[in-house]
Amino acid sequence: MPRPVDPDLLPLLAGGDQDVPRDAAEARRSAAVGALRPRVAVATVEELDAHGVPARCYDPRRDRRAGPPLPAVVWVHGGGFVTGSLDGVDDVCRAIADRAPAVVVSVEYRLAPEHPYPAGLDDVAQAVGFVCATAGELGVDPARVSVGGTSAGATLAAAVCLRARRLGAPSIASQVLVHPCIDDALETPSAREHAAGYGLTRAKMAWYWEQYLPRGLAADPEATPGRAQDLEGLPPALVSLAECDIMRDEGLEYAERLRRAGVAVQTHVWPGMLHGFLAHAAMTPYADAAIDEIAAFVAQS
Repeated sequence: MPRPVDPDLLPLLAGGDQDVPRDAAEARRSAAVGALRPRVAVATVEELDAHGVPARCYDPRRDRRAGPPLPAVVWVHGGGFVTGSLDGVDDVCRAIADRAPAVVVSVEYRLAPEHPYPAGLDDVAQAVGFVCATAGELGVDPARVSVGGTSAGATLAAAVCLRARRLGAPSIASQVLVHPCIDDALETPSAREHAAGYGLTRAKMAWYWEQYLPRGLAADPEATPGRAQDLEGLPPALVSLAECDIMRDEGLEYAERLRRAGVAVQTHVWPGMLHGFLAHAAMTPYADAAIDEIAAFVAQS
């Protein structure tokens, strides 16, 4: 049975489900942009060229040379591989940097359908490689570089870990997967139970997958990590899920498969939450609690 939505988030559903976009331009116009929680002051925020990939670096220190190196997390925004931007996750990145504390590098990866798989994954991999290669300049501990994201960004984070294992580099300390969309099949119980009426619909997610994934590549585990046969040797994972979300069960299944493969996994299903709940700190305390959990996980990685 579908789970009840937290009353605090019911206003988000008042307007009904959004239609499947006609094209990417319409999807981007309808996507939420900008900070939705009070903006945290971070000592240093700067734009970076991460081996050719636009990125933004959040550093809680004014002087990187003062004190020991910090952990870092490469953060990947969501948006169904089609929408999203650095500005859309600015508030989340600031909060993680401040609370961990950690250096957060947010990635402006190329979007589908103009740039289908593997373009976005290539960009995220470049950014992770950049942080590892320039750890000394960034004041980062090279042994404590994590990767994480929400929704499609979590998919790319999981995929980067699979690619790094295949190539033998770079070394990734941990992965943070917030309601990842890791299998285009959309056939889990939660995908059926929450197919409509809960914000992100099953039909809209299927459309996003169609924009991102060229025909015939769904079996590639770096495109759809949920289809990976071998999960051994991957970095420790925090899998943070929304209870009232089509992605919930595929996230739970992936977390359990990681655990069975010997990967250390921390799983949290946030009760009554909808897909994208991290953006709604003004409406639910669970959003900030989830950020606290992410920051603590990055700090101990």
